[in-house]
Amino acid sequence: MSGNMPYPGPGRGPQQPYGGSGPGGYGPGPQGPGGQGPQGPQGPGGYGPGPQGPGGQGPGSGGYGQGPGGYGPGGPGGPGGPPAYGQPYQERPQRRGVKALVIALVVAVVVAGSAFAVYKLEPFNTFSSEPAAAEAIPADALFYVGVDLDPSAQQKVKAVQFLNHFPAFKASIDVRDANSDIRKTIFDQALEQTPCDVSFDDDVAPWLGNKFAGAGMPASASGEAPDFVFALEVTDEAGAKDGLKKLASCGGGDSSFGLAFTGGYALVAETQELADKFATDVEEKSLADDGDFTADLDSLGGVGFATLWVNVDDAIRLFGPPQLASGDLDFLTNTYKRAAATVRFENDSVEIVASTFGDNQDIEHGDNKIVDLPESTAFAVSEAGGARRVDQAYDAVVEAAKSSGVDVEGQIADFEAQTGLSIPEDIATVLGENIMFAVDADGLSADALQSADPDQINAGVRFTSDPGDLTAIYDKVLALVQDETGRDFPVSKKDLDDGLVVATNDAYADELSQDGSLGETDAFQSVTDDAQSKEFVLFFDFDSIEDQIVEAVQADGESSEVIENIRPIQAFGLTSEVEGDYAVTTFRMSVND
Repeated sequence: MSGNMPYPGPGRGPQQPYGGSGPGGYGPGPQGPGGQGPQGPQGPGGYGPGPQGPGGQGPGSGGYGQGPGGYGPGGPGGPGGPPAYGQPYQERPQRRGVKALVIALVVAVVVAGSAFAVYKLEPFNTFSSEPAAAEAIPADALFYVGVDLDPSAQQKVKAVQFLNHFPAFKASIDVRDANSDIRKTIFDQALEQTPCDVSFDDDVAPWLGNKFAGAGMPASASGEAPDFVFALEVTDEAGAKDGLKKLASCGGGDSSFGLAFTGGYALVAETQELADKFATDVEEKSLADDGDFTADLDSLGGVGFATLWVNVDDAIRLFGPPQLASGDLDFLTNTYKRAAATVRFENDSVEIVASTFGDNQDIEHGDNKIVDLPESTAFAVSEAGGARRVDQAYDAVVEAAKSSGVDVEGQIADFEAQTGLSIPEDIATVLGENIMFAVDADGLSADALQSADPDQINAGVRFTSDPGDLTAIYDKVLALVQDETGRDFPVSKKDLDDGLVVATNDAYADELSQDGSLGETDAFQSVTDDAQSKEFVLFFDFDSIEDQIVEAVQADGESSEVIENIRPIQAFGLTSEVEGDYAVTTFRMSVND
């Protein structure tokens, strides 16, 4: 059976102006290609229900059942959309002078060099039992970044095997095997273009350990930006003192800094007073001794080479944007109290795991049906239990909008009057037990993508919900779009016993209506674990359309070097699930053997 409707049914149209939206707000507004439907209500910051991918919009309308960055199981990305503007709750913190930059130079070669390693070598994880250098950071830290450059031999091998898939890595970083000293590689590269007469072998290696950390601490004076402390593992305090002074002189100008030692670590701060204070604070209680911190890292399932942790609640209240209204502030700090992330590594994949602790409500949901998509699927995003997520989160979103001065009831009433849709009931129906959007690799050519005829691409949405209720919504949205645009949009609708399918052509509608075996493919399994049990899953089979991507990159004039470094990629995957008090999101990229 065929019909005409916006593609896909509950899909997201262009963002509406602040204060109202179609699908970007609460309701699945009727927006189709080339047309704009009636405006729908919008909560603070664009909060609105619908499955969402990492940091952006998924096939639904942007909010509740999201990947990282939304109300559902998500990471520390924060709610989508700009925050509603209200009265500032405090003055913006004052910026520090250039002295802070000078302090950063003290450890630029060592710690910033390590940060460069995180960027280039993120997956060097250790799966160690303790976070790197957290034992040398005071317990009241606002945020923390730790790096361990001496992972186990097994992890080093896996890291090298993975990264050596990429020619750019082999050309820029001289790390060939598990015995390579990445500290020396980074140090030598950092000083290559400087006049510093410093040798890693003579001036640094004799005292430098392998664990490093940087942390932001509550400011010593009210209204100022955070104080910073850097922790470096050392094996010789006297050698470290001499070596750091020599490194500091490379920065020129005022090279003074504060330096203290505690438990085998050198603490570097802006002043000696601060360094001494931090060392004393660590002796009393370190971040590694803090129960919240350790619980947050435990939620990640193991600590990797690089670890990030943020006390979101305290950081936002102390240093958040002053334009945040009190309602938005409370909503954010309740939803995202703390966040943590780490990087983990296998010889054929790298993954970043992030978790948020806050008012995360676990919901019961059935199996995620993404595993039943066709084997030839190139891209897919799927949300299980979306209706329950709407039921759980809707009232909180409405209250947050009200506290920001948004006339939620009025906007919803206007939207319902214009569309005949019911909010939030129809949103729950659309999300249902499962909603998924898929694009097939078959026929996905550059010509098809540029064609004005949508049926050249095999794409569609499968809804698992009450068939009668879905059809009623379909008919309303179809009529609204045709009335608004005066155009027909040739898409296909196929009724199912447990829902319906809307696709770009009849053949793909038939294919989506049947169970496939995507979950059994090597590409899918390389970037997901137990995807069937997750609330949110996103999958992109890079390999399946690699030739088309390379063709597009070449057409844009990119160099052969760029192409050589994207060819090893196999697939990308992202999963999200609420586990107890934590919303845990895992992003993984795999490479071909």
